[in-house]
Amino acid sequence: MIKKNKPIGLLWKDKNFLIGLTIISITLFITLFASQIVPFDPGKVAPRERLMPPLWSSESTNAFHWLGTDSIGRDLLSRIFLGIKNSMAIALFSIGVAIFIGAVVGLLSGLSYPGFFDSLLMRITDIQMGFPFVLLAIIILSLVRPTVFTIILVLSLSAWPAYARVIRSGVIIEKEMDYVAAAKILGASRFRIAFKYLGKNLVPAILPVAPMDLASIVIAESLLSFMNLGIQPPGISLGNIMADGWNYINTHWWITALPGIVVFIIVLSLNLMADAIQSVSGKKP
Repeated sequence: MIKKNKPIGLLWKDKNFLIGLTIISITLFITLFASQIVPFDPGKVAPRERLMPPLWSSESTNAFHWLGTDSIGRDLLSRIFLGIKNSMAIALFSIGVAIFIGAVVGLLSGLSYPGFFDSLLMRITDIQMGFPFVLLAIIILSLVRPTVFTIILVLSLSAWPAYARVIRSGVIIEKEMDYVAAAKILGASRFRIAFKYLGKNLVPAILPVAPMDLASIVIAESLLSFMNLGIQPPGISLGNIMADGWNYINTHWWITALPGIVVFIIVLSLNLMADAIQSVSGKKP
């Protein structure tokens, strides 16, 4: 087991971390440049080319659509690239919003500990953590039209309590340190102490949590889109690509399976990175 005092530099010697980082780097490259590298227009309908099998299939008769086409002839590789772009962009924005909300709640709660305000914030956090995410998402996205904004809001609501609790625990410990006492003596305001001194020292506490939450959000976004509660057509996400192929799963399995495999690889990579970071930081998974 790696000890607590091992430097973060040991991550570069961890094979799991390097494998995860490599795959996520490729994923982020696709996220940034998907529109430039797609071989075909992902929305172009070509009925004559519908349900073409992937290039490696013995039944394949084309040399252009590497991963085949869907039920209306759209190139599957191009759609998966755009699905990665949209799904990852939503996941990254969602985790950013969740970290912000969790940081604010955690800092305010930790600074007011022990006290009524701390208890109030933690009870709200407990309620949010105890409420089933899928049920919450279905309620919200059934009442309002699913848009990128509402999807990000719903996904961030599922993630912020973990950051609030992690940061609150860190603040309760850190606020007793000498550097905080020195800042108070020098006249620093509570706001300055919270965000300039405590905030930046709590970043290492967030690092092991963020990759796992990002993986969970990728799964949740794909699930919502598969249920037609996420990105709406003609928008593309990995989830609604899987939904498009559901009626053909017995005969043309690749339409659903390939984007599902992409989700699995992204989630596995993020979990490999999270496990490595937790090991180096001395935290239990």
